[in-house]
Amino acid sequence: MLILFLIFTCSGCNNKNDNNIGSDVTQTIDSSPTSTPTIEESVVPTPTPEPTPTPTVVPTPTPTIEEDIIDYENSIFASPTGNGDGTFEKPYSLEDGIKNISYKKTLYLMGGTYYPSSVIKLNNSGMKDKYINIYAYKDEMVILDYGFDYTKNPTINGNYNTSKCRGITVNGSYYHIKGITITRANAQGMVVAGDYNIVENCVFSYNGNSGCTIAGSSSETIDEWPHDNLIKNCTSYGNYDWDRTDGNQGEDADGFGAKLTSGYNNVFDGCIAYNNSDDGWDLFTKHKTGKIGSVTIKNSVAFSNGYSLEGVELKNGQGFKLGGRAIEVDHTVTNCVAFYNKSNGFDDNSNPGTITITNCISYKNGSRNYAMGRFLDKTNTYTSTWYEGDTLYGPIENVPKSHNIYENCISYLGGITDAYSGEATNCYFYNTNNSYAVFNQSSLCNSKYNAGLSTVGYNPFVSTEIDLSDLDNIHYNYRNKDYTVNLNSFLEIKSNLNIGANLN
Repeated sequence: MLILFLIFTCSGCNNKNDNNIGSDVTQTIDSSPTSTPTIEESVVPTPTPEPTPTPTVVPTPTPTIEEDIIDYENSIFASPTGNGDGTFEKPYSLEDGIKNISYKKTLYLMGGTYYPSSVIKLNNSGMKDKYINIYAYKDEMVILDYGFDYTKNPTINGNYNTSKCRGITVNGSYYHIKGITITRANAQGMVVAGDYNIVENCVFSYNGNSGCTIAGSSSETIDEWPHDNLIKNCTSYGNYDWDRTDGNQGEDADGFGAKLTSGYNNVFDGCIAYNNSDDGWDLFTKHKTGKIGSVTIKNSVAFSNGYSLEGVELKNGQGFKLGGRAIEVDHTVTNCVAFYNKSNGFDDNSNPGTITITNCISYKNGSRNYAMGRFLDKTNTYTSTWYEGDTLYGPIENVPKSHNIYENCISYLGGITDAYSGEATNCYFYNTNNSYAVFNQSSLCNSKYNAGLSTVGYNPFVSTEIDLSDLDNIHYNYRNKDYTVNLNSFLEIKSNLNIGANLN
């Protein structure tokens, strides 16, 4: 049986062999799938009822609470006040729970607030058909509160990107983490550095860097970077990298990230990112580390990024940032919505690769709803210059023309005219003064040379009203019982139209 050990350390100690709270990590993050893993959880299904002799057989109802399917004999339990042997009646502390999990023993965290004193590291691994499970018990509210609050103690120590100041680092593979809120970590809320992990129905809030990011080490190659991870039905908001000494507060904290050192086939499905200091999603690349693996984002929402929860302007504010520095990577975005972001809704960010955007809506973003035509000519020059460490890069010549694929996409009431290049089918791009470029049938499109037909006064929505008065509870107010996204009637498409996203 695989045993995971817990080690308490001070900030200067190292132990890299076992699961623990407090030891250092091997992965580093530079500042700045579509294959979904199979889940086979260690649960005992509800037995099929024996047929009754009566003429009408009433089927056994599907269990509606987690308790009905918990295998108590093959589970261990922890609680905020636990100090026992890990049984349901005498639960462990959080530290002892982490120490004792294995693929044979699902760890259930009972409801309440836990106060970890340092990073939780998950170093060991499960197997393809034997995940290591860490679940909230019966969907109870489980909060891991690391206690860092810059509004009360704004001392700058430069810990925003320090591995020992994260909430959770998943170095191992085949973990399934579900139903946990990670808040007020001094650095990232969670870093997924292993493979084939599933993070589901988790909330990342008020952390000192990105809420949840997939990242390996810059000393490794793309084949060694974390791959085939699934981030499902999670929410990330209010994250802000305030604790940095370079004066660039807010520049790194995204809702979700798969940037710089992210491998192949990582997926974000059913996630919401809002009011993060930088971007909702960041798939940034740079030349020092090279191209990353293709990422899939689907059924997801990005809004009000680049603003604090109080509405103060912070940094970039892209909804979906899909590249960086003219490095060619293909990505896929399906059934997603971007609105009210400070800058662009969907932004190629100089990525000349093929980005496929299907059934998406971009509404009332501060700049372009779609900034997807950075390179409109046959060959282009990326004119920027920048340093990566001590090395000066740019400008870059002979960048290939952007050739993205758009299908059933809507842009509505953008800040300025959209930019696009590639092939569009059944799409509306925003021009100015409530006029739109229309591509009904599959057509080559280019906002500089082939801007499509034009229409005025287009309105495809049932409603453009949304209540954002309770920003700390978006995860609960705008999801279904299974935690898939539900925006209610906001941006719901009129019934006679076959276009746009369906998250209603």
